[in-house]
Amino acid sequence: MAEKHKIHFIQDYNTSVTRLFSFFSDHNRMGEVFPAFIRRIKNSKEAKNINGIGSARLLIAFPVILQETVTQYIEPKLIEYRITSVSPLKNHIGTLNFTALGEQKSRLEYTIEFEALIPPTGFILKNLLEKQVGNAIRELSRRFDNNPNY
Repeated sequence: MAEKHKIHFIQDYNTSVTRLFSFFSDHNRMGEVFPAFIRRIKNSKEAKNINGIGSARLLIAFPVILQETVTQYIEPKLIEYRITSVSPLKNHIGTLNFTALGEQKSRLEYTIEFEALIPPTGFILKNLLEKQVGNAIRELSRRFDNNPNY
């Protein structure tokens, strides 16, 4: 049985929970802070929300190319996605929980769980994800500090 890895982030933001959720739910904006090319490649079947359940994004962080698909979407509280393509990660699930801490203050709790396709690489992949995702969510916090309407 492969070893399960879990990463958990908590980051506060000086912006409304609605604006924070809007940023993370927009596939095409995530590349602004994550070190990857990210684009929506499949729209949700929900007419009013192309980024909702069933939508998918292509993520290219050379040499890794993968597809992530939204599996849960509760605005402005929860986004869950899974990797739905061949990847060095298996059974990967990302869960983003959003909480309002005030009118212009919010919190993101972001959990990533996965198993490594090649078990000995799990520790390396976990450290890489901790660094890259951690840097991205902290950078977004700085951007909202400079402009709550970012």
